[in-house]
Amino acid sequence: MEAQEEAGLIALAEILLNKISGFFDVDDAVKATFAEICDDLQEFEAGTVIVPQGGDYGDVYLLERGWVMRSRHMENGARQIVNVVLPGDFVAMNALLFARSDFELSCKTDVSAYRLPSEKLGNALTRNAMLSAALFWVNAHEESLLAERIVSLGRRSARQRTAHVLCELVARLQITGVQSIEQLMLPISQEEFSDILGISIVHMNKTLRAFERDNILSFRNSILVIQNKGRLELEAGFDKGYIQFTRRNDRNSWRPNYLEIG
Repeated sequence: MEAQEEAGLIALAEILLNKISGFFDVDDAVKATFAEICDDLQEFEAGTVIVPQGGDYGDVYLLERGWVMRSRHMENGARQIVNVVLPGDFVAMNALLFARSDFELSCKTDVSAYRLPSEKLGNALTRNAMLSAALFWVNAHEESLLAERIVSLGRRSARQRTAHVLCELVARLQITGVQSIEQLMLPISQEEFSDILGISIVHMNKTLRAFERDNILSFRNSILVIQNKGRLELEAGFDKGYIQFTRRNDRNSWRPNYLEIG
């Protein structure tokens, strides 16, 4: 493995292990297995469809760099972006369970991702119960994100939805190691934001302009400038516990009893 690729894997491991270590104590066996299965770094250009809607799943990927969109295209031409995959997240985890995808997974930016063949990953999971638990956490984490999106679409106003999704992205980017949150590059257009929030692009534009007039934030040319983070979180009713719920007092030092056998 080249030095640059090894450095990238170490950084990615730190992101992923930082997230799951809140759930249980990550042992050396998990780290070793993780390093073993991440040996095939793939590059994808922006716009590449990794898995088409209705297409066959292939392999699972672990995102090292870039942004991936998970979306559903409707018969009337509308699109709903379900979630955004960030570095340290898995892409196409459902390949372990299902043959075909109900969603499109496409690269919003240039992407680097470790290819994890389903059979190879499955074998690793059968050998290491703690790794299985780690992926169980990953699935629970994604479920929390999707559940919160349902709440936004069903019960929050356009202004609250916008504030909430921006707070969520900032919190998730902080997990990846982003330090400064006052000014962030978000490679998402207003049209894509409208497809995340389920509102028209005209409404999206008006909402962002209202935030700008209120000196809370500005979003232009994919640059998000947060002027008043406290006010933004208040507008959203944002509680990042659903993102980092393992950092709360309900932390569970789970370990399967059968690991002690022998």
